Amino acid sequence: MKYAIFTKIAYLWPAVKRPRISIFFMTTEQTSAASRRWVFPNAFDFIAMCAWVFISQYIAVIAATACGLQIPDITLLESPDDDISLISQLQMAQSLVIVYPVSMLLSVCGIIGYRLLRGGRGKLARFSAAGLDPALILGSFVWMIAAQIVIEPLLTLLPDVPNVVGRGFFAILVTVVLAPLFEEFLCRGIILESFRAKYGVTVAWIVSSLFFSAIHGQITSMVNALIIGSILGFVCIRSRSVLSSIILHSLNNCLALAAISFGLGDSTFSDIIPDRNTYIGIYVISAVVCLAGFVSLARRLAAERRREKYPVQE
Repeated sequence: MKYAIFTKIAYLWPAVKRPRISIFFMTTEQTSAASRRWVFPNAFDFIAMCAWVFISQYIAVIAATACGLQIPDITLLESPDDDISLISQLQMAQSLVIVYPVSMLLSVCGIIGYRLLRGGRGKLARFSAAGLDPALILGSFVWMIAAQIVIEPLLTLLPDVPNVVGRGFFAILVTVVLAPLFEEFLCRGIILESFRAKYGVTVAWIVSSLFFSAIHGQITSMVNALIIGSILGFVCIRSRSVLSSIILHSLNNCLALAAISFGLGDSTFSDIIPDRNTYIGIYVISAVVCLAGFVSLARRLAAERRREKYPVQE
């Protein structure tokens, strides 16, 4: 009887699943999970890439200054003397057209190199002219304006954003052309696609919006950029092309620059529409537009998650 019991135990023992223990007293499953968390991209990578963007800006400013470029004092941009303010803004735009592309080239190249070193996978960006949809871009532009009207009461409680882009042709070149190209390729291209390859579309959309917000630095700009970035992310995902978000970004910056040029940069929408009832009506309509936009966004993300879970051959 004793030998029969031992024989039965010996027969059953191999069928029992025994976790293998690593030298750090972790099961192989735990080790695998820990290794996956360290795989690019993760929270550390997000912080490192944000930090590199700011470091690139400082490097570009220092290099430009060392080469003799005169960057005007920011305080002079808002000088009460109109002549001093105008000259300073023109000089700022001339400086920015050199400093900005240098800093963004450093940012993009550095992050691509970092991504390669960390073993990042996935596309750098999606470029597809077939995804360009004028109706989507126009509708999202209306949604973007409505969103800025809705969050305006919050933004009025935050510090004012100084005009650091200047004015004139070079300001238009930087704001309407260069900024959308660089920032969309970085945020809706490299960042979104890197996180999408590991975590899926929803996390990628959130992280790319947060990254776009973080690199704007100033708190008021960060809040506004978070909302704008979420809409730009939706357009990029919906159209499957960063080209759509570049166009929409350019339209938004063009509107902002036009407001500054017409002396409305410091004005709120309630200042432009002094009638209280009219303002409330427009605000309510804007809130409805925003709600419809984010419902559409939620549906698109759900559809993309299903597509990722059950891929089909297109």
